[in-house]
Amino acid sequence: MSLNKVLEKLLAAKEELISSIEVCCKSIEFWEERAEKIFSDMDKFEEESFLSSKEESTEKYESLMRESNKIMNRVNFENSELDKLEGEILELEEKIIKTLARYAKKQKK
Repeated sequence: MSLNKVLEKLLAAKEELISSIEVCCKSIEFWEERAEKIFSDMDKFEEESFLSSKEESTEKYESLMRESNKIMNRVNFENSELDKLEGEILELEEKIIKTLARYAKKQKK
């Protein structure tokens, strides 16, 4: 396979990974915004909980905790995916460098 075709294939794969990284980043932003809203709701709850009955307070607290746990799990998942994709990009860039180095070595002969 020619150098151009090999590089085109590797660069196309890199572009796909970059697109996936962008999606992950947007997802993280979305979930972080949701987390901020939940944290704000928690602050309000703490301020107003003395006005509610114990049963109401317990239900609201448990609901907020479930939602915050769900959001944090999602953010952690997205961060793990982002780490994985960044690792794949590094591997791909290393392949590109090695491909170019092999080509340069052949040109010297």
